[in-house]
Amino acid sequence: MQDSDAALADLTKNDAETAAFQIAEAYAYRGDKDRAFEWLERARRQRDPGLGNLRKDPLLENLYGDPRWNAFLHTMGLADDQLKTSGR
Repeated sequence: MQDSDAALADLTKNDAETAAFQIAEAYAYRGDKDRAFEWLERARRQRDPGLGNLRKDPLLENLYGDPRWNAFLHTMGLADDQLKTSGR
């Protein structure tokens, strides 16, 4: 875990402007939901292209049961009710 912590700290320090989505994935996979949502929001603000895989990313599965997940999907225009009405 120490190597993993060091790699994540390095990614956060050196690549936060280009890897916000990947950082969110790492935190989500680790079960750190608060940090994952912080980084997802940052990825949204940065228009991170990784967000295109948001709904089908297995590394984010730990977030699915959290009420913030659906709220974030809604913010992105990717909530179930939005997809049904938009024809996506």
